[in-house]
Amino acid sequence: MPPSTSTADAARSLFVDTGALFAVFNPNDERHDAARVVMQKIRTGEAPYRPLYISSFAVGELATLMLRKLGHDAAVEGIQRIRESPNLIILYPGPAAFANTCAEFSRYDDQQISFVDHMTGVLADERDATHVFAFDSDFRTLGLTVVPEDVGIL
Repeated sequence: MPPSTSTADAARSLFVDTGALFAVFNPNDERHDAARVVMQKIRTGEAPYRPLYISSFAVGELATLMLRKLGHDAAVEGIQRIRESPNLIILYPGPAAFANTCAEFSRYDDQQISFVDHMTGVLADERDATHVFAFDSDFRTLGLTVVPEDVGIL
């Protein structure tokens, strides 16, 4: 039985991955509908996640992905939507988080986990966050719970 996600539960922090937002912004992405459902459930409180975080590294990764796959205008619009969102906090990692990410990236020498995903893991750990909105199973290796798959909110 999946964990409860009712509004009676206490809200928990949620990190947002590049791939999840790309799916939200790209109507042709195979996970677009699932990503939109997750975001709608977060907005309505049915999925009790607050605050929502994304690293500036992930925003940069998303901008590049959108530029290459959807074009410049879509990338600019996506960045603007993120920056203007009252629900999404952009984190700008400092030297300590960067050093910790470098160490974690080096330590996982048997994995193909991206540097940006490691940055998300480090920042989540700093904030005692345990959940990430992603469609990427690498986050489980980093000790995070993947939303929506691991919590059954679809």
